[in-house]
Amino acid sequence: MLARKIALNSLVSTTVRVAGTVVSLATIGFITRYFTRAEWGEFSIILAFGGIFAVLADLGLYQMMVREISREGASENKIINNIFTLRLFSSLFIFALAPVSSFFLPYSDLTRLGIALGMIGFWFLTDVQVLIGIFQKSLRMDKVALAEFAGKIVQLLAVVWFIKEELSFLWLVFTIILGGLVNFLIIWRLLAGHARIKLDFDLSFWKEIWKKSRSLAVANILTMIYFSANAIIISIFWPAEDVGIFRLSYKVLEGLIFFPTMFVGLIMPFLSYHAFSDFPAFKKVFQKTFDILTIFGWPVVLGGIIVSPQIIGLLGGDQYQESILVLKILMAAVGFIFLGTLFSYGLIALEKQKVLLKISAIGMAVNLILNLILIPKYSFLAAAWVAVLTEGLVLLLMFLVFWRLWHLCLSFQIALKSFFAALIMSFLILLSHQENLLFLIFFGGIVYFLALWFFRGFSLKEIKELLGKENAQ
Repeated sequence: MLARKIALNSLVSTTVRVAGTVVSLATIGFITRYFTRAEWGEFSIILAFGGIFAVLADLGLYQMMVREISREGASENKIINNIFTLRLFSSLFIFALAPVSSFFLPYSDLTRLGIALGMIGFWFLTDVQVLIGIFQKSLRMDKVALAEFAGKIVQLLAVVWFIKEELSFLWLVFTIILGGLVNFLIIWRLLAGHARIKLDFDLSFWKEIWKKSRSLAVANILTMIYFSANAIIISIFWPAEDVGIFRLSYKVLEGLIFFPTMFVGLIMPFLSYHAFSDFPAFKKVFQKTFDILTIFGWPVVLGGIIVSPQIIGLLGGDQYQESILVLKILMAAVGFIFLGTLFSYGLIALEKQKVLLKISAIGMAVNLILNLILIPKYSFLAAAWVAVLTEGLVLLLMFLVFWRLWHLCLSFQIALKSFFAALIMSFLILLSHQENLLFLIFFGGIVYFLALWFFRGFSLKEIKELLGKENAQ
């Protein structure tokens, strides 16, 4: 029953998330065609601010909730209510700092007003995120995916309507609030069957949970700096158009990395449960999760490089041709992020937040230094290459930590089979000389999984083992 429940949950979540990604990209496509390049650049700055302050507001509480309520004998109600209350009020204060900080940067008054308005929507989304841990522990991430999808649909419909009415820039920013509010309200309603949320002000518990999460909070902030600060640095040295060119490709990256976050999130309770009670089982789950991430990662990376012109053409049209090369470069970063998600969650499960903090600090320092040196001269191309280098460095450092501390020797057999299957897929896509993106995705997917099956790169038995009863709590 457990295997069937997780498999069904994963299937529904993945399907809905894919649909949600399509809706999000469609929203971007409508906006880029309605806005001028400068306006899209200003809108991109607002999105970058939202991403940055969402991480600042997280305080490491999301991962901490998942870990703590997954422990045997955990007092779930106390943990959930206190973490939610702490997150609610701390995030309100942190997001209020966003419009204030914009006055220290060379932005127009319209951009500053847009930042103030957009942060309301991101506040709703941030408050929802900490509650996701409840569904994650209950293996009902399908509900979360449906709520997110509903929010994205509402935003898309609002964007289409506002464009039809030829409304101004700030009305399009307002759609961020609409999407975030709908997402929040649906999640709140769905919680009824899982937990009773109320405000809880146990300050001693707050102090205790902060001691556990602060290293993770700092690590997340450092990760955010090398993940999102590039757009802000571009906005300081270059016109808003350059930010728009970079962020259009970056939105594709953000859409693609939902899978590792979602999938490893489902596996996280098992990693946490086995981390100290049965380490061989931990390593087994880790290896099989690694295999699945490589199975899906290789076709995304290689296929994404090939169909980059079609993706950018669909999202931005002819006026964003510069974004094609940026996206091709960023696809390498997508591959590193696929695997890096697993290693970072593994370190959290093993209570090595401080190690993760040190790695994030190194990544942040390298990223920030290189961006400050190279972006003033090479703009968005420098930001793309630095993103790839940073993600690769962080993944390498996490891998070395697992090797040194736990002698975790991963098998790369499935990864190599996946790589060769993806190469065959890429070669046949190029030979097809087709331009239709949907055809290329469908055709490439069929070729890839047939090739992978031929190489014996996967079997239903292995997938059932990953989600089977030996992982039950």
